[in-house]
Amino acid sequence: MIRRFHKGFTISLCLSVLLCGASVADSQVHFSVSKAFGEKVIIAVSLFDVDGGTIVAPEDVRDVLLFDLSNSGHFSLIGNTEFVDETEIDDRISGRIDFQEWAALGAEILVKGKIEGTLSEMSIEATVYDLAKGKPIFGRRYSGRHGEWRAAVHHISDDIIKQLTGEEGIAQTRIAFVSNVTGSKEIYVMDYDGENLRRITRENAIAIYPDWFRGAEDLIYTVIRDSRHETRRVHIATGTTSPVTSFPGLNAFAAPSPRGEEVVMALSRDGNPEIYRLRADGSEPRRLTFGRNTESSPCWSPDGRRIAYVSDRSGVPQIYTMNATGGSPQRLTYQGRYNTSPDWSPKGDMVTFTSKIDGVFQICTVDVESKEIVRLTAGPGDKEDPSWAKDGRHIVYSVTLKGESDLYMLDIYELEPVRLTSGAGDYLSPAWSD
Repeated sequence: MIRRFHKGFTISLCLSVLLCGASVADSQVHFSVSKAFGEKVIIAVSLFDVDGGTIVAPEDVRDVLLFDLSNSGHFSLIGNTEFVDETEIDDRISGRIDFQEWAALGAEILVKGKIEGTLSEMSIEATVYDLAKGKPIFGRRYSGRHGEWRAAVHHISDDIIKQLTGEEGIAQTRIAFVSNVTGSKEIYVMDYDGENLRRITRENAIAIYPDWFRGAEDLIYTVIRDSRHETRRVHIATGTTSPVTSFPGLNAFAAPSPRGEEVVMALSRDGNPEIYRLRADGSEPRRLTFGRNTESSPCWSPDGRRIAYVSDRSGVPQIYTMNATGGSPQRLTYQGRYNTSPDWSPKGDMVTFTSKIDGVFQICTVDVESKEIVRLTAGPGDKEDPSWAKDGRHIVYSVTLKGESDLYMLDIYELEPVRLTSGAGDYLSPAWSD
């Protein structure tokens, strides 16, 4: 049975630490609290003080920081911002931090900060306090242009998550996707929270199936023009593109290896679609699957040793794995009559995929060892093309409902979807950067 879970911003001063000139690495200060699985650290975020000619509203800075921390799955927020603001005002009047008063709000951690600005630049300074011990844990200052303040806040939140939990944050990651908002399908990129949406390709054709190279500076994608398939590579910062493959027939579902030196993809150059492994420039194609069936949608395991893909050799699409050099396939999914679009978790333990359940596509995961399937989504609307964040906890996918498609983010433990896109056009085929 399928079951459900129940449960480029510039950093100035070399990420200078504000605690008496000592570095975090040197001081080895870590916050620790005894928590059962699923319990969260309670955190309060004050309105940052403003000094100088900055055009960034402290309310906006706090809203982004609260979204990042709450969405990480590690923190609970002090919901009554009125109490938080009153306590911050008292601190400013007295000139000191009343740790007991902050703790009385129920918080374990406090984040304070300052925003400074000139006509051309700004900096955001953040300090994190352990309220039980009444002392700072660490502090950082981030500098850049006014328009880059969101990147600074995302950096702050990722640093807080890393320092307090040891886990990597995802706030600085980006999501590539396909949209037809201009009339033709093109590749776009946005921040993980749906902001700073930017068009990357200008093919004026059908550009689909984006995936990231390591380092999140380049994408690979498929272009269909006049029924001819081609895969191309695009540099995000400049928009410069270069061809990768243009074999006869299908050229699709290209996925760069973890090190970025190779790609796997589906090609039909020898007849029916099969999985091939190539150099990143499209050279030295090596066929990995052999048969009369259709093989497609390959993805790498995080260690680069195995490949998951879709095959209909059983009569219906199912998820299989094989060695990255080819060889005998191993069937991974046995439940469901239409399973497709696999993506291997960065932690290596699960593969997420799309499964047709009661006539509707839903998002599931399958344990690589036990083959246990967990259903993550429910309800109307087709949920498709899941892609993991680098934390191995969040997934982005598309939802098509009433003829419109948008992107949603999901924490696989909390199962509360967060809508990332809205407005005109469709948003499809997401891929999360590292």
